[in-house]
Amino acid sequence: MSDRKLCGYDLNGWSDRAARNWQIGPDGEEDLGAERVHLGGAVLNPAVVRTGEGRGARWIGGAQAAIAPHGRGGGWGEVGDPARRESVRSLLTRADAPPDRLAAALSGLAAGAKVCAVAIDEHPSGSEHLQERLLAAVAKGRLGRGLLVWRSVLAVLGCLAREDAPFEPHDDLMLGIIGHVAEGFTLQRLRLRREAGRRRDLFAPERRRAADPIETSLGYAGLFAAAKEQLVTLYPQHRGDWAEQSQCAAALALGAVTRPELLRTDRGDFFQITPPDTFALPDAVFPSGMAEKLGDCDLVLVETLTFGKLRAALLRRLSASLSMPLLDLPNDVVARGALEAARRHSEGEPVYFDFLPQISTIVWGDLGAASYDLIEAEATLPAGRVYRSSQPARFAIQSGQSEFSVHLRKELVKWPRKARVDIGAPVSSNVPVALSVEQVPAAGRARLIIEAPMLSRQFTIDWDGATEIEKPWEELVAELDDAPATIPKRLVLPCGMAPWEDSEQGPGLSTLLAENATRKAVDWAGLATKLASRPKGQYCISSDGLLPDDVPAQSRELLDRLTERALLHVKDRIAGRIEDDNQSLKFLTWQFRRSPPELPALLLEAWEARSPLFRHPFILNAASWVLVCQGLGRTCRGEADERSTIARLFLRPVQDWSYRQETAAAAFLLSRSDTAPMALGRPEIERLVARVLYEFHDQLGTDYTKFNYAPFLMAGLLRCRLKTRNALVIGQDPLAEKLGAAVERTIEDFGRKRNCNTTFVRAASRYERLMHQLLEELRGQGGNPDLLLDLYES
Repeated sequence: MSDRKLCGYDLNGWSDRAARNWQIGPDGEEDLGAERVHLGGAVLNPAVVRTGEGRGARWIGGAQAAIAPHGRGGGWGEVGDPARRESVRSLLTRADAPPDRLAAALSGLAAGAKVCAVAIDEHPSGSEHLQERLLAAVAKGRLGRGLLVWRSVLAVLGCLAREDAPFEPHDDLMLGIIGHVAEGFTLQRLRLRREAGRRRDLFAPERRRAADPIETSLGYAGLFAAAKEQLVTLYPQHRGDWAEQSQCAAALALGAVTRPELLRTDRGDFFQITPPDTFALPDAVFPSGMAEKLGDCDLVLVETLTFGKLRAALLRRLSASLSMPLLDLPNDVVARGALEAARRHSEGEPVYFDFLPQISTIVWGDLGAASYDLIEAEATLPAGRVYRSSQPARFAIQSGQSEFSVHLRKELVKWPRKARVDIGAPVSSNVPVALSVEQVPAAGRARLIIEAPMLSRQFTIDWDGATEIEKPWEELVAELDDAPATIPKRLVLPCGMAPWEDSEQGPGLSTLLAENATRKAVDWAGLATKLASRPKGQYCISSDGLLPDDVPAQSRELLDRLTERALLHVKDRIAGRIEDDNQSLKFLTWQFRRSPPELPALLLEAWEARSPLFRHPFILNAASWVLVCQGLGRTCRGEADERSTIARLFLRPVQDWSYRQETAAAAFLLSRSDTAPMALGRPEIERLVARVLYEFHDQLGTDYTKFNYAPFLMAGLLRCRLKTRNALVIGQDPLAEKLGAAVERTIEDFGRKRNCNTTFVRAASRYERLMHQLLEELRGQGGNPDLLLDLYES
């Protein structure tokens, strides 16, 4: 045996036991390296206790803690404070268990070890977090190199370590192991593999899947609860939770020899309990199908911490359910197996081979979304060896992205998750990355690593911080494979009471309506200016033509009356009965869809009258065309109006458009309506894209003073996805590729803002973030549904 101190620890919280290759004699001398195994006595109902105060406080475990009065109740004075004692079982189940307490639980029986192998349950309730906490406790307790090994594996190693092994090992021998755990039992199948050791060949168990749990009240938790209940029933006169601290209660639960026990009440009085020899086992029926799960095994082993008649009763029930021969293993087999694991680990020999639960992600290829496994199928790994994906999942961070998402599935976890990775700053070009898994069997959580060589960076994905998605993995893959591209939300410019009410800046609309209601010459300019104002981001009337709920009825009536007068005024101008400016027309167009229903047709007539031979009364100067085009974009309210306007737009070549006239009108239509995008066919979309590309290119190297409507129109065009699924998506539509390239060139152009004038700097500051969001929308993965509103406000 090794000349280094080795310890195998069966840490289970019910009956802990350690096996070591050294012992300390009565004279304090260490006997190290003896071939025989030194077994510490099993500690029933193990706990850790705190001694001392302040900086001198420390936690102690093992046999010392088992007999200590610490934490046993008020009858022991200050030392009996319950905060001074915690059960090992609690430490193993608490996610926030302090590492120093777990370290104390181990060091009580393993202090001084150079290699320490610790048993872990195979039940699904055992978490990767517990594995990490146990390894941290081994390190904190200075117990040397730590190795966690499944109990089923240790049961087999414990048999193989004996000179009189209970079975004849050979290559490919299939062993079934029934393990006793808190929640019931586990069923595992291990295959023996002949491997080369340092001095001779040896056999190592191979684990190829997780154990099957069998939930039953015959698990340790059920046995302990039943034993305590029976004991309390025998002594009803004694109050408190004395049964929790009783060693004889633990002995009764495991079928060990019970002895009378002296306990103490909170008042300091002692009382004695004399437990029965046995207790009635809980009623339990094993599920059908257990035999099928172990049907191909050459031999079935049973590992339990119980003793005597209780053990025999459990074996009878298992035998009745399985109808196959069972080999009963001694109570110390796991501790012996852990010592053998420590020996093999110390000498570099194979301890066991383990599978890694599959971890998958989703990748996109020519055929769409697909599940991609990050761990080789059927791969098993020697204990303690680091696994790294041989073929990582490869994808790319798109230009302009400052973060990206990764979907993940773990084989033993019910629901998949979505993790977001923050890059820190938008990337200027597409960046290839690779996602791989790095993991050691039974050593905690896998590391999910994303490597980006172009950025000289590595990112680690936080599984625990990822968002859980409650749907089956296959359904999620199918959904993402056919996931529709995001669509910017329809733009609705909100209304509010601020412009209706008087303020320091002047009278509100209610006051202006009242002042003008009886005037012969209405101040249309003042009314139009008020309607076009936007204090606190609110118009008098919303772009859907709605008024704030709190507008008084009298003001509503005055608005209707003045709207009628404005329409008559406009018609008189068209008929040539009066000559005047366009202020009454502005007053009407700034009512958006609340304007008179016939107004869009009147504006369209003025637009169609665009001829050097005829001058429409609305056209007084170049700015009048802005009012006509934008007014039509504001006031269209139905499909007929929208189709007429769209048809009129394309009567003029897009290269001859004005950014404040046709581009603005098209942007208004597509952004504020759910029906206007449906009226566009592919030819119209291509022409609008051509106009957007022209304006983006035209502004490169300028101060961006004419950039108002091009990005607004681009975002409005993306609402064509209401009609054609995944229209204008980069990677699926050539037009989207051109739009994406134009946006990227603009973002790059914004990079010169350090050396430019204030006008350019302001424009770049306003639009740069929105350009990145436009790129996300072009990729079909927009994260800002209010993009149109943000573009309007820019």
